[in-house]
Amino acid sequence: MRVVNVMISKVLGGVEQASVDYAKALASRGHDVLFVADKRGKSVPNIPSSDKINPWLIRFNRWNVFLLFPLYATLKAFRPDIVIVHSKKAIRPFKIVARLLGVKIVAVAHNPKLKEIDRADAVFSITQYQKDIFVQKGLPADKVFVVPNLIDDDRPFRPLPPFRKPPVVGVIGRFDPMKGFPDFVRALGILKRKGVAFKGVIGGAPVGKDQKEYDTVCSLIRELGLSDDVSMAGWFADKDAFYNQIDVFVLSSNYEPFGIVLLEAMVRSKPVVSSLAEGPGEIFAGNAAAFTFPVRDYEALADRLETALTDFDLAARTAENGYRLVRDKYLAPRVAETLEKAVVAVLEG
Repeated sequence: MRVVNVMISKVLGGVEQASVDYAKALASRGHDVLFVADKRGKSVPNIPSSDKINPWLIRFNRWNVFLLFPLYATLKAFRPDIVIVHSKKAIRPFKIVARLLGVKIVAVAHNPKLKEIDRADAVFSITQYQKDIFVQKGLPADKVFVVPNLIDDDRPFRPLPPFRKPPVVGVIGRFDPMKGFPDFVRALGILKRKGVAFKGVIGGAPVGKDQKEYDTVCSLIRELGLSDDVSMAGWFADKDAFYNQIDVFVLSSNYEPFGIVLLEAMVRSKPVVSSLAEGPGEIFAGNAAAFTFPVRDYEALADRLETALTDFDLAARTAENGYRLVRDKYLAPRVAETLEKAVVAVLEG
């Protein structure tokens, strides 16, 4: 098949990583991919070099009607079987071009908001939870396919080494209020009052409107007397550099459609403490692959963290369960097959 894979976002996060993973997964199945990306996007350097993946960098503006002409000419020359779009802003112009070429368009739903994706011929939802929402809102069930996010990392399991003294717990991500970083800091404040030894690491750097949340987190660290206990480590271009310096990974999100960082931590054999936000709640349903706590309950987060830090044997078993979960459900070869079947089903109607 010949697939157009579209990501016009300029930031770097889970959605952008998923678009790169789609291209690699489709190429691994022998399909030719035209990867359309905004040349200003921070994910551009991550587009893989492959004889099956052809990047086409544009300056995207959904209100620029003149962009339709080069879009039409390039896609016509590529002769795609299907167009897959990862950004809602790009659905409308690519839908116009796809219709002119007689090609179906798929919207990848990275959150449960219906706006724009109902224009697509089919929807790829990253969780069953989201699919259920879309069906409740009126999308036909046979139009929505569940294709989870994946991780392209087949490293071997590593038995949990002894924790550092003190053990290091970490979070990483954008300074978006939905990530719940203040709750992570509040939980660490509780641990300090209880005399539980730890060091905290917060990975990430503020960009644009995220500066306000960054300032809130820094202020809270000072307010709770944690300046010597928690470090603001900045952005990590190399994820291993972050995960190699922590003993326990925390996802503190109060809203999380999926959580690729969970896969990153578990495939690295790290014990995980996670909120039961939307995506994590589905990932960890019916298994013992993480220490989980209710959304926004930083006292419960502190309790689970204390357990993870003080019961090493349980932490080691949880880390192994997490690794097995990723191996069984989320590694690239397995999800690539699911993605391919979904594409074929859309093409066959």
